[in-house]
Amino acid sequence: MKRVLIIGGSVEAWHLACSLDHATVWLPEPERVARDWPCPVTQGALPALHQFDVMVIACHPCDANTAWMCWRAAKAIDLPVAFLRRPAWRAGARDRWVLLPTERSAAEVIPVGAKVLTTLGRQGLGELKSLKAHVLARRLGAPGGAFPLRHGRFLPAKGPFTIAQEVRFLRKERVDWLLLRNAGGPGGWPKLAAARQLGLSVAMVARPAWPGGVSCADVAEAKTWIDRK
Repeated sequence: MKRVLIIGGSVEAWHLACSLDHATVWLPEPERVARDWPCPVTQGALPALHQFDVMVIACHPCDANTAWMCWRAAKAIDLPVAFLRRPAWRAGARDRWVLLPTERSAAEVIPVGAKVLTTLGRQGLGELKSLKAHVLARRLGAPGGAFPLRHGRFLPAKGPFTIAQEVRFLRKERVDWLLLRNAGGPGGWPKLAAARQLGLSVAMVARPAWPGGVSCADVAEAKTWIDRK
């Protein structure tokens, strides 16, 4: 029976853990959504890697720092490693997306005085100092601390939301733009579908580069790779 270390941070990490008989999960930071994990879960320093047979890096698709750090640690001891990273969102014919290389680039495309809904975390908001817009930052749980930008506020929220709910919210708040990282997956898609329905513009920040290597698009591919190692 293979001993699998899963690097968590995405919902796919949880699904993979639930599908395996012998796994350990390491979380780079406390989860925003509490989950009932079916296996041991650790935080802090990485566990001793020599006790595992394979590593699956399934952190948040935009968490490049964790992906690179864990990949280097695995390579240092020749531990087989694969990436579980869900596909990015893709714009359709009716979408009005502007693709950005970084969060800071938003100030170059979002007009002065616009009202913007974003799901960037506090660190991402810190990159928007030059954005001259009113920012609504949706986040799970209590905001905690002052809003880091001159104009805007936190919006405590607990999803998932339907497309109809997102349409009503965007209309109520008179949102002009969405500003998102390209996390992919079904959880965040309703707000993009709502933006399409309302004809709103979306500033979509590209995913950061991850290391090269074995890449799995879903849990089934990751399980197949584990079985073959």
